[in-house]
Amino acid sequence: MENQRLLKALVAVVATLGKVAATVTGSHRDVRQRVSPKFLHAALRKFTQSLRETLDHGDVTSLGHRGVPSLGQALAALGATPGTTWADVRATAKAWWELVAALGERWDRLHEEANELCDTCWDANPSWAKHLWLKTFRERPGDNLEATAWWLPVTLDRVEGTSAGATHEAQVAAATSEEEEATSEAMDEAVVATSRARAATWRGHWAVVALGPLKLLVDVCDKAMEFTWDMQSQLEEIEDTLKWREQMFPNVFEALVADVAEFERLWEGSARLFKHHLLPTLWDIHNLLLSPYAGPGGPGGPGGPGSRAVAKRCRKAIKDIPRLLRRQ
Repeated sequence: MENQRLLKALVAVVATLGKVAATVTGSHRDVRQRVSPKFLHAALRKFTQSLRETLDHGDVTSLGHRGVPSLGQALAALGATPGTTWADVRATAKAWWELVAALGERWDRLHEEANELCDTCWDANPSWAKHLWLKTFRERPGDNLEATAWWLPVTLDRVEGTSAGATHEAQVAAATSEEEEATSEAMDEAVVATSRARAATWRGHWAVVALGPLKLLVDVCDKAMEFTWDMQSQLEEIEDTLKWREQMFPNVFEALVADVAEFERLWEGSARLFKHHLLPTLWDIHNLLLSPYAGPGGPGGPGGPGSRAVAKRCRKAIKDIPRLLRRQ
């Protein structure tokens, strides 16, 4: 069950990235307005590529072709293959340690990348949104999921209400000017004022909408890092056992073989999860970010076909995790 939890955390990162992409593409409530600037879509595509490279760590067989042999095969070769020694096994364990450490560094960079996206979004938020966000987490301490889910509809209501209010004020100003001066110049000024009010509101709209999902992306990246922490912990136990090779009784050796098999089972399960499920899902997200603002019925937006496809793939991936861990 622990291995399943670790792999589900990897799926959660991809699923949450899909939610971020759905949030910043398309339109909300049929308002044909761009809710995010182009640079955010470019940054999210870069993050998607980084995530793909991080999840694509290769399976045990492919790593063997690249000079990192199977630890299980190294143990099996002891006594069965002439010339194989405990030094060979220790060298293989060291190679795996370096491999897992490098993977952990990639997850660290990915987590930092998500934080940078979130910070950019935070800086672009209007002051009222920042105040509302901080108030939300003070009232819901330790419950980021609930607060994030609550954030989006409340802030969108506020943004759209502000936009409607600005438009109404501009229309009232136009009517007043028309009554007092009855000139086309006054009407032109009112139209410009309306346009500026809407533009000012919508410039901050993308940041308000994206803040909650981006905060959640940071959280799930943090949880996904437990995968490499667990792999490192298992390797530490294996290396500790290898130190006692001179007093390796049969039951200790059998336990070592079982530990190595468990380690490689989790690594293989992750590789299969990426190949069969997460890779095609990341391509869906990449394509979604390439074709935003399609309006109702288009690929973008929380209810668009692109976001629905991502959610469906992630649900299928989670259901398939037990089979992937059984090496079937």
